[in-house]
Amino acid sequence: MPSKSRRNRRQRQSEGSSERGEAAPKRERTSRPRARSRRRSEGPRGVYIVAGVAVAVVVLVSFVLVQVSRGAGTASDFEFSVYQGADVLGGTNVNFGDLLDARKPVVLNFWAGNCPPCRAEMPALQRVYDKHGEDIIFVGLDVGIFTGLGTRASGLALLEELDITYPAGAPPGRAPVVNYSVVSMPTTIFFGADGDIFQRWDGAIQEGQMNDIVEAMLDAT
Repeated sequence: MPSKSRRNRRQRQSEGSSERGEAAPKRERTSRPRARSRRRSEGPRGVYIVAGVAVAVVVLVSFVLVQVSRGAGTASDFEFSVYQGADVLGGTNVNFGDLLDARKPVVLNFWAGNCPPCRAEMPALQRVYDKHGEDIIFVGLDVGIFTGLGTRASGLALLEELDITYPAGAPPGRAPVVNYSVVSMPTTIFFGADGDIFQRWDGAIQEGQMNDIVEAMLDAT
C-alpha cells in the first residue's frame, strides 16, 4: 500500500500537469484576437490611402485634359532659323512673337525628321495650309535634335520627300520645347489673332480636326 508521501507527490505532479496543460491554450486565446484586431484596424486605413491616391490621380489627369483641350495662357517668344518660307515669314531668322503681332491666327507644329507620327501627319497639315494659307500663318518647328528624333539634315530631307511647302524652321535651343511643355511628338499649338493660345493638340491630329480648329479660330477673329 503506497505511503502518504508517495500519494502526495503524485497528487502534486497531477495538479502541476493539469496546470501546465491549461496555460498554453490561455496564451493562444489571448494572442490571436490581438492579431485579428490589428489587421482589422490596419485594413480600412490602407483602403483610405489607396482611395486618396486614386482621387488625386483622377484630378491631375482631368486638369491636364482640360488644359490640352481648351488651351491656356499666353505665347512664349523664341527665335528660329527658317528652312523654307522666308518670303512668308519675313526673313531667314524670325522671332515668333513678330508672327503673333501680325494679328492673324497662327498654327505652330512641333515635328522631327525621324518621327513616324510626324511623317504621317504632315501631308494633312499641307492640305490644311493649302486651304487656309491666305488667312493664317503656319510654322513647322523642327525640334528633332532636342528630342532625339532627328537632325537638321533628316528634317530637310523629310520636307523634300513629302513635298511640304508651308514655312518651317528650327530653333537654336530647346527653349520652345520647354516653354510649351512639349512631351508628345508631334504637338500642335493654335494661337488666336490676339496672340493667346486658342487650343493645343498633343500627338498627331487628323485633317478634319485641324480644319475644325482653324475655322473656329477664323470665326473668332
